[in-house]
Formats: sequence, C-alpha cells, structure tokens
Amino acid sequence: MARSLTLGSTDDTMFCHLCPNVRASAYCVDCRIYLCPSCKGQHKKYPTFKDHRLLTGKKMPSFFPTRHGTSTDDLNKCPDHQKEEIKFLCTDHDTLCCDICNTLFHNGCKLKRISDICKDYTKSTDYKNQTANFNSTETITINCLQDIDNCIKKVDQLSSSQVEKLRKFKALIIVYLEQREKELLHEIQLTRDQDLAALKQLQTSATTIKSELSKALTNVKMHEDISNDLFIATRRAQSLVNRLKSALQDITSKTKYREFDLQRDPLVETLLKNKDGMAQLFMSPGKETLFNVTQHQTKPVKERTIYTEAMKNS
Repeated sequence: MARSLTLGSTDDTMFCHLCPNVRASAYCVDCRIYLCPSCKGQHKKYPTFKDHRLLTGKKMPSFFPTRHGTSTDDLNKCPDHQKEEIKFLCTDHDTLCCDICNTLFHNGCKLKRISDICKDYTKSTDYKNQTANFNSTETITINCLQDIDNCIKKVDQLSSSQVEKLRKFKALIIVYLEQREKELLHEIQLTRDQDLAALKQLQTSATTIKSELSKALTNVKMHEDISNDLFIATRRAQSLVNRLKSALQDITSKTKYREFDLQRDPLVETLLKNKDGMAQLFMSPGKETLFNVTQHQTKPVKERTIYTEAMKNS
C-alpha cells in the first residue's frame, strides 16, 4: 500500500492514502494509513487485513502520528535490530523484543504479543500504575524545588539577621572594630555564597528533572489514541522516570544549609584592644536543616545534627 499522504487543508481534514482527493473516514492502526469509506470496506475483505484495527470518528487521529518529528515507525523499531518491529514483551526479562531478539535471546522465555496485551491499555492496571508513578515523581520534583526555595529564603533571612546583629554590636565600639567588622562580614558572605551556590546547583538539577519528566509525560500522552504505541512509549519512559527518581533522592539528601550564629567575644566588653575582639562567627558544628521531600512535606522536618570536621573548621 502506498503511504504517500495528502494532508488535509487548514481545517486538518484527513484524506485517504489510496484516494488522495477523498476524505478519510477511518484510520488503520496496523497499516498506519487513512481510508475513505470505499477503501475501508475493501480493507476488511482481504484475509491479510481482516484482523487489523480501524479507528473511526473521534478516535481517528487528526494528524499522521509522529513523535517529535519522527515517524511512529521509529517508536516501534527494535533498538538493536532497526529493520525489525517490536512485537513482544518478554515477561521473564521485562523486555520489549522483536522476532530476532526472540530467536537469539528469548527462545524459551514466556512472551506476550503486544497487540494482544495492549487492548484497552489505558484502562489497564499497568498503565494506571505507570501514570501514578509519573505523577508521584512529578509531585516529588515540585516538593523538592519548594524545599530548595525554602532553604534559599532561610539562608537569606539568616544572613540578614546576623548582619543586623553584628551592626548593632558594632555601634558600641565602632572606632576600634572597623577592621574586625569587615572580616566577619566576609565570613558571613562566604558562608552564604557557598550555601546558595550549592542550593542553586540543586535547584538547576531539579528543574532539569522536572523538564525531562514533563517531556516524558507529553510523549506518553500523545500516543493515548493508539494502544500499541502507548504501551511501548510508556514502557520506554519507565526507565527514564526511575533514573529521575534516583536523581531526586540524591538531590533531596543534599538539600540543606549550615546553621551559624554570631556570638560576641566575652573579652570585647573589657578588652577593646584585643585584635581578635568584637565577635566571632560561630558555625554550629555539623548542624544543618534537612527537608524531607519523599514525605511530600513543605515545612522543615525535625532538625538533625551531622557532625563533620569540614563544617566545624569552615
């Protein structure tokens, strides 16, 4: 059958592949062609095509199915054998495979034909579970970004409050303590810059994950009208989503900031000539506020102290 497609006019009217000037009334999922009423009737009469699935009315795609500019043929092609079409799911290895894969690697395995198992796939438990997996990952991503935003706000608030505390104390001994003020401000700024740099890097990574997840969800949604393609697209997206969830867990474990508090030097009250007087920037050893994304919380969980020499000496 010729596949030259005369696309419709600006109103997206689809025309028959075999009769280019006749409006299509059906779409053959297996042949991936549009058919007019006459061709539709003849199509089912041939023994070769009698089991083919025809979409009519609103179920008929309003465009020749593509995936990011690539024919749906590419979606169905075996990644290891480009000329072969994916036809089976090996339940023993949870792998999509073609006839060659079946012969070489899955001979003796329990195989299921995709055309059989994908009927009403949108209503299947598998698709619902995958959709729930996508949605939960998206929720985790959103909460992860919210936690990062909360940390950034806390870092700014903490920095501002400590600078204010410093300046009030500075007013009492301003003449002597000008140089020491600069040193302490530098320590605060350095701590703030280090924490914000780390958090913004996590923010960028989480934003990228959200974008990749959105693309995966869009790719799955665009194949919902064709169960066979939807099944394959969903299975292919599954491994990506699992990797994204693993990356989110890593981001979650790093979403934190260092607590510190400006403490006056007790000697400054009586020993104004002490060159290290005024105050020191006290960094609580290993004290960090962690946010638990996996529990979908938007508020900080119970503070936990992690003792590290690196933080102690920073």
